[in-house]
Amino acid sequence: MSHYTPVSQFYQDRAILVTGGTGFMGKLFNRIRKEQPLAVNKVIPIEGDITRPDLGISLSDQNVITRMVSIVFHSAATVRFDEVLKVSVKTNMVGTKQLVQLCHRIIKLEALVHVSTAYCNCDRPEVDEVIYSPPYDPEHIIQCMEWMDDDLVNTVTPKLIGNRPNTYTFTKALAESMLMKECGNLPVAIVRPSIVLSCALEPEIGWLDNVNGPTVIIAATAKGFFRTILCHEDKKADLIPVDMVTNLTICVAWRTATTKSDSITVYNCSSGIQNPITWKQFVDCCFRNIRKHPLEDMVWYPGGTIRSNSLVNSVCSTCMHFLPAHIIDILSRVFGKKPLLLWISWLAKFLAVVLLSHILIRRSKLFSGMLFSMWDLVLRVSNMLFHV
Repeated sequence: MSHYTPVSQFYQDRAILVTGGTGFMGKLFNRIRKEQPLAVNKVIPIEGDITRPDLGISLSDQNVITRMVSIVFHSAATVRFDEVLKVSVKTNMVGTKQLVQLCHRIIKLEALVHVSTAYCNCDRPEVDEVIYSPPYDPEHIIQCMEWMDDDLVNTVTPKLIGNRPNTYTFTKALAESMLMKECGNLPVAIVRPSIVLSCALEPEIGWLDNVNGPTVIIAATAKGFFRTILCHEDKKADLIPVDMVTNLTICVAWRTATTKSDSITVYNCSSGIQNPITWKQFVDCCFRNIRKHPLEDMVWYPGGTIRSNSLVNSVCSTCMHFLPAHIIDILSRVFGKKPLLLWISWLAKFLAVVLLSHILIRRSKLFSGMLFSMWDLVLRVSNMLFHV
């Protein structure tokens, strides 16, 4: 295997373009800034906006990119589950299309890695590492968003997204199909993370900088005012730490550049089959750690129950969430304080019931054959390099 270039050597003296560097995954650069401050001088920020023509990149910066860059990581996207369809299409689809057009002009391009989501095909019972045919032609959707007004778009959105739970998964699915059509002979790979949570190891154990997805429910539970959720406790929780996703993405670019392929290779980055954990196990683990490391200003002792019956969950939600929230907010007004608890309770319910219910109740089986064959190769090469 002497002809292989190890990952540790592959990136030496390369120019790399990263979109979405200010997002959750991109902020892992913070450790480099702390431990190797001089290395930050290698990072050159450029002004850009994937919703604007030419990605909002100046002509001079485009010239530098097309001449110097050899690896592109595309992680810029809107990940809001409740994003309006027109914005989601412009960001996740049109932005991706424009990036591919830029990549066609890059002289020395060796790998374009597109970060998608494992739930872009959550309407399927099983998801293999392939790009599935979309329900609509992506170009037709883009054209419709250009002439439809906002009210009409909002009216037709439920019909368009069909069995998918939100505009995020819908546009990510269409973006994959569009990428396959537009990429031509470019060396492209797709990474599909499942539910991305805090770090396992890097830059610090448990680090995160947002309260998106399940994290907002965990935070609300830790405060004591979120106590019931609609979910099948025996369903697998496909959770993946953000640093594992980042490390995989880095290795995927290496694999794409060093192993030529005539088609797009897809990597489902998930844990549900190889290292499964159920939602009950996840919730029990959260409770143990919440009680071991309690937060300040709790309104109730942390606790709660997973319920599979929607009617029972609705009744419990009214009794345990909204009635206490109303009472506390009324007392807050009496004492001249800003009432926030009811709004937070509504937010937690919205995320849990409307946005996450499709994942918590229905679950696609994610197959990750390419992911683990690639990791096996990385480990074998590393073992030869370091004589482990």
